[in-house]
Amino acid sequence: MTIKMIATDIDGTLVNDNKEISARTVTALKEARKKGVFVVLCTGRPVSGVTPYLEKLGLTTDENYVITYNGALATNISTGEVMVANTLNYQDFIKLDTLSHKLNVHGQAIQPSSDLFVTNPDLSYYTILDAFYTKMPVHYRTQAQIPTDFPLAKYMWADQPATIDQAFAKLPDEIKQDYYTVRSEGWFFEFMHKNAHKGKTTLELAKKLGIKENEILTAGDQQNDLTLIQTGFGVAMGNAIPEIKELAKYVTADNNHDGLGLAVEKFVL
Repeated sequence: MTIKMIATDIDGTLVNDNKEISARTVTALKEARKKGVFVVLCTGRPVSGVTPYLEKLGLTTDENYVITYNGALATNISTGEVMVANTLNYQDFIKLDTLSHKLNVHGQAIQPSSDLFVTNPDLSYYTILDAFYTKMPVHYRTQAQIPTDFPLAKYMWADQPATIDQAFAKLPDEIKQDYYTVRSEGWFFEFMHKNAHKGKTTLELAKKLGIKENEILTAGDQQNDLTLIQTGFGVAMGNAIPEIKELAKYVTADNNHDGLGLAVEKFVL
C-alpha cells in the first residue's frame, strides 16, 4: 500500500483532549510530508481555527491544502486559492434561520471569510465557545439587515444537546433531503450543501492532485467523519464512536495516546 495523502480530522483525532498535537504525532506527520505525502487537515472549523495546527506541522508554505467547514471548501494554504467549493446562499440562510427561530434553537451562519452571524441577540453559550476556539468574530444582525449577496459556508445549530434533540425531532423531511446534515458534536448540528462533506471533498482535492482513492489514508472519530472514513484507507481512533470503528479498515489507539501518529508510522512511514 502506497499512501500519497493523509486526510485527518482534528478534534478527537489529530489533537488530544487538551487540544494539543502530541510530539510523536507531530514528528510522524512531518516525516510523512518530507516524503512527499500531502497532509490535509479536514475539519468543521474555518481556516482561522486551524492555523495554529498548520503552523505546528509546518504546513503553511509551499504546496499544502486544508479542507474546512466539513467539506464546504478545500483551499491552498499558501496561495489562498479555492480548489473545491460547495457553499450555500442567501435563500438557504433565510430558510434555515427562519426554521431555527420557529423551533426555538440557537442558529448561526458562518461565511467562507470566517465571520459568524447570529440573528438572535441572546447568544448561545456554544456560539461563544465556537467563536473562541475558531477565532471567528461574531456579528449580530436581524434577518432584514443581512445582505442578499450572503455567501455561506454552512449553517449550524449551536445549543444545549437536549434542545437540539427536540429541534431535530421536528426537522422537516425536505430539509434533510435538500442539505447534507450532520451532528458534529452533541451541541452542534450542521447544515451544508449536499456535496459538502469531508469524504467527497477529499476525493475531489485528491483528483486535482493526481492522487487515487487507494492512495489516501483517512482518520476520524465522530459522525461528521463517516464519509471521510469510507474514503481510502480509513483509520478509526480508539476513542471513535462505534459507527466509525465499524466502517474503518483499522482501529488505532485513542487521541490521548498518539493514535494518529502510530497509524502514520505503521502505514505511511
